[in-house]
Amino acid sequence: MKRFDFSLDRVRRWRSEQLNLEELKLQQILAERQALSRAKQQIRDELDHVGHELLARPTLESLELEALDSFRYHVRDRIRDFESRERQADQKIAAQRQKVIEARRQFELLDRLRAKALTEWKAAADKEQETLAAEMFLAKSIREARTELVSSRAAASRPRSAGSVA
Repeated sequence: MKRFDFSLDRVRRWRSEQLNLEELKLQQILAERQALSRAKQQIRDELDHVGHELLARPTLESLELEALDSFRYHVRDRIRDFESRERQADQKIAAQRQKVIEARRQFELLDRLRAKALTEWKAAADKEQETLAAEMFLAKSIREARTELVSSRAAASRPRSAGSVA
């Protein structure tokens, strides 16, 4: 029996590589999204720290309050920018997840086809083994029957000795 050969194996490997690539892209987008969230939180923490530091002073000048207010507006604008970028990243994540799902579906389809072909190949190999074993058994039985027949004919054709009673 020839060895198992799946004709679409190259395509299956290519689909597997595509799936890995799409999953890698998804991981990169997720990492970008997490970096945006961390940066946004860091800005919020910085605003809280500066605000608490200024407000903890016993006296404040109007310029310091004005600077704090200006900083708050600046931080609020940056937070909005980060939130906008996070929404864009979320959209990219959703789109990339769909690409991963499609790549996985295409790979798994070929994987199932390969598994089915392998099962059929194994069944054919088993049937061929059974046929070969049956043929060998039959040949052995025929050879033994011929040997027995030749032996019995040879015994029948031998002359009987005079001393034996018929």
